[in-house]
Amino acid sequence: MARRILYIHGIGAIGGAERDLLSVLTTLDRAEWEPHVACPAGGPLQAVIRQTGIPVHTLPLPPWRKWFSPFVRRRGVAGLRTLLAQLRPALVHVNDIWWAPHTIAALGDVPARRVPIVVHVRQEIEPDKVRRYGLDRVEAVIAISRQVERALAAGGVAAGRLHMIYSGLEWPQLLPGAQARESICRALGLPADAVLLGTVANVFPRKGYEVMLRALPGILDAVPAAHYVIVGSEEPDYARSLRALSRELGVLDRVHMVGFQDPVQPYLAALDLYVHPALMEGFGIAVVEAMAAGKAVVAARTGGLPEVVEHERTGLLVAPGDPVQLSAAVLSLLQDAVRREQMGSRGAARVREQFSLKAAVAAIGQLYRALSGMERTG
Repeated sequence: MARRILYIHGIGAIGGAERDLLSVLTTLDRAEWEPHVACPAGGPLQAVIRQTGIPVHTLPLPPWRKWFSPFVRRRGVAGLRTLLAQLRPALVHVNDIWWAPHTIAALGDVPARRVPIVVHVRQEIEPDKVRRYGLDRVEAVIAISRQVERALAAGGVAAGRLHMIYSGLEWPQLLPGAQARESICRALGLPADAVLLGTVANVFPRKGYEVMLRALPGILDAVPAAHYVIVGSEEPDYARSLRALSRELGVLDRVHMVGFQDPVQPYLAALDLYVHPALMEGFGIAVVEAMAAGKAVVAARTGGLPEVVEHERTGLLVAPGDPVQLSAAVLSLLQDAVRREQMGSRGAARVREQFSLKAAVAAIGQLYRALSGMERTG
């Protein structure tokens, strides 16, 4: 009989963490596991999960440490406690660090608690924050990169509870590049010979979009046909600040914020070069997706990104927050098509070898079985 798992995620938009969750949900062995998901209403995540036939439970979970949280989080914890009592899951998988305290509080932070908690840490995290989120008090913590794993260990997560599992990707079916380019250029009203740079990531400050905007004037001086496409759900205040900065820099007509897109593969296939200017990044599943699409990558040397991008082989790494370095790296690849294509080919091969969805889900399933007393020996 399948054992029930409750996945908890407090954001309704879809970005890298959510795409990874969707991949796990759709790959998990349903004969062995019965997944349920608790997440907020009002965003695309709930609708996409429902399309898979997986039960979704509407649950608002406010941020734990924001100034207003003490006034509203009690209601969120109470709702989660009620849902747990109704579902009686064999284990709970918290899909990102932010909702670990809610889950611990709802289940009761006592030794007699019988429902194991798995927390997926998808963010760069400073060691002193580990205990703030209760990560030293749950049964298992999944780190999505070696860099995150080291920070968690330094913050007090015991080695026996810490598991490093890279996010995996199913090999995508892509439109031919020329067909995708024609479609995207037509949709954006761009000329057929536009040079397309792009980033796939939700639009909030950690993603460092302002760094790329500041790099763009120098890129345009050398490559006047360049356009920058931003794919991701927008945090309104930050998005407004990016538009204002684009106007100030004189590049507003070269920046195209297209919001959330599903599927995202046509945008990746259309690009000449993928750029990931994040200031902090636990892993970077969007970078893996771009590599799978055969794109060379320019990314910031932060968090888990150096574990994904092989500098000078599958792309170039630059200092985070440095628009001069970013501009130079982008131009060096835009001006060398052969090198760019070679990096793209090596990147696609690296994804097949190192970032398999099947391997990631197998490792997660093994952890689930161990925690629920079902460990297979064969």
